[in-house]
Amino acid sequence: MRYLLSHRTSYSYKSSVDSAFHIAHLHARAFPGQEVSSIGIVAHPEPVLAARHLDHFGNHIHVYRIDAPHTRFDIEVRAAIDVRFPDPPAAASTPPWEEMRAALAGGGFPAPVEASEFVYESPLVPIDAALRDYGAKSLTPGRPILEAARELTTRINKDFKYKPGATDISTPLAEVFEGKSGVCQDFAHVMLAALRAHGLAAGYVSGYIRTVRTKEEAALRGSDASHAWVTVWCGEAAGWIHLDPTNDLIAKEDHVVVAWGRDFSDVSPLRGVILGGGSHSYGVDVTLVPAD
Repeated sequence: MRYLLSHRTSYSYKSSVDSAFHIAHLHARAFPGQEVSSIGIVAHPEPVLAARHLDHFGNHIHVYRIDAPHTRFDIEVRAAIDVRFPDPPAAASTPPWEEMRAALAGGGFPAPVEASEFVYESPLVPIDAALRDYGAKSLTPGRPILEAARELTTRINKDFKYKPGATDISTPLAEVFEGKSGVCQDFAHVMLAALRAHGLAAGYVSGYIRTVRTKEEAALRGSDASHAWVTVWCGEAAGWIHLDPTNDLIAKEDHVVVAWGRDFSDVSPLRGVILGGGSHSYGVDVTLVPAD
C-alpha cells in the first residue's frame, strides 16, 4: 500500500518569540516492510540552522534554530510511503514467553543485545506492581509470547476508554492505569509496563494510522494525528511484531512508522526551547490516505 502523508503542526504565540530551538522526530524511517519513496519537511520562519542526524535508535532527527522574531511557527511534512509489514507467524508457533525472558536476561550476556535494552523501565514507563499483575493475566505459564501479547492487546483495548483530554504527557502511568482512560500513548505505555515487568522486550512506536474517508471503512482511533503503538520482541525467527492496543490490531497495512524508542520521551514529534512567546496555542493536522 502506498500512502500520501501530510502532517502540519502550527504554534501561535501571544507575544514575540525572539529565538527558538526545535527538535523534530517527523522523518519516517525505512525498514523491512516500509519504504519512504519521497519526503520533504518545511519549517517557517526559515531556520538559520537546519541539521539532520540519526539518534541512538536509528531514528531521523531534524534540528532547527530560528533567530528571527516571530509569533507563529509552522512545520509541515509531505511524504509518499510504501507499507507492507511482513505477515506475522501463527501466534501459537512462537516460543514460550519464559524462553524469551531467559534469553533477554542471558545471565549478563543477553541475546540479542539490541532487544535487551527494551526490557528495562524508562522515564515514562516505570516498573509497577499493579501493571505486573495486570500483565500476568495474559502471561500464563508456557504460553507462546505472541499469543500472550495479542491477548494483552485485546484486554487493554476493552478495559481502557479512549478519551482525548483525559490525560497529558505529564500524567503518571499509575494514574493512567487507575483511571482506565487516555489516548494512544497511554495505551502503549500501559502495554509496555505490563510486558517489561515480566522481563520482556517491548518498544514504543510513533507514527500514523490511515485516515478514514468513507462510511464503509472501519473507524480507527488515533487517525488525523500522530499515533502510537507497541513492538514486541518474539524471538529470532519472528522478530519484532507491532501491536496496536488502541485499535486491537496487528500492524500491517494501516500503519506508518516514524520512529521508535523506549517511550514517548524518546520520540516526541516536536519539542524545543523558546525565548519569549508567553502563552501559546497549537494545532496538528494529519492526513494519511492511499495514493490511489
